This record gives sequence, structure tokens and C-alpha cells, in this order.
Amino acid sequence: MRKLVVILAVGGLVFGLIAATSAYAQIGGIAKSAGKAVAKEQAKQKATGAAKEAAKQATKAKPAKPGKFSGTISSVSDSSLVVSQGSGAAKKDETFVLNAQTKKEGNLQTGGKATVQYKVDGSNKVATSVKASPPKAAKAAKAPKAAKPKEAKAKKK
Repeated sequence: MRKLVVILAVGGLVFGLIAATSAYAQIGGIAKSAGKAVAKEQAKQKATGAAKEAAKQATKAKPAKPGKFSGTISSVSDSSLVVSQGSGAAKKDETFVLNAQTKKEGNLQTGGKATVQYKVDGSNKVATSVKASPPKAAKAAKAPKAAKPKEAKAKKK
């Protein structure tokens, strides 16, 4: 009888351990799935927070400062202006868009000097104001000095 009681006790113990292990695994699985849900929610909140922060930064971003460029007018049309600065290898050409809002001061002529205030709109530089001065007139060649006759020098002596 003792053997039977011992066998039943050992069997009950084994059955109890199996049942406890199974229950623990189920609880752990529930906890894991709950943990995954919590982790997903936290990740979602972080992503949403990061997106909101990026949106705030974008609205706080200052607009690009207007630029300024001075040089010689290479070409001009109703809708564009090309201004060159420097010469040779250091020469830099900038093209500006002219529109109805562009304030023009002076006569825009090829060869004249110009100072352009502009703003960047996408890949275009849109002129907001242009101050131009006409090209300088070419200096006339100086006539050679007339030779004084030698007689005039001789009289002075």
C-alpha cells in the first residue's frame, strides 16, 4: 500500500508540476504579448512625438535670408538678368528671375553695373530689387601733343 501511495504521490507531484509549468507558460505568453503591445504603443508614441517635434522645427525654421550680388550686367531680358562678377577663371555668373514685383532702379543695360537683392525660391534666384548704373563711356584716345617748333625754344634762350 505504501508503494501505491508513493506512486500516487509522485504521479500527483509530476502532474502538478506539468500543470504549473503549463500555467506559467500561458501566463508568460500573455505577459509577453501584453509586453509586445505595450512596446508597440510606446514605439508609436515615440514616432508620433518625433513627427510632431519635426513639424514644430519646420514651422520654427527661419526663411532663407535674402541674398545680394553685385557685378557687371552680361545680359538682360524681360524675365531674366545675368550678372557677372570677376574675370578669367574666377569669373562667376549669376542668373536672376525678373518679375512684376522686382523693383528696378536705373537703366538695365549690358555692360552696366548692377546690385541685385534676391530671394531663393526653389532652385531659382528671384530678384526683389535691382539697382543699376549705365556702362561707363569709353575714354577717348588722347591726341598726341603737338611738337613745338625748335624756333620757339630758341627764342626763349
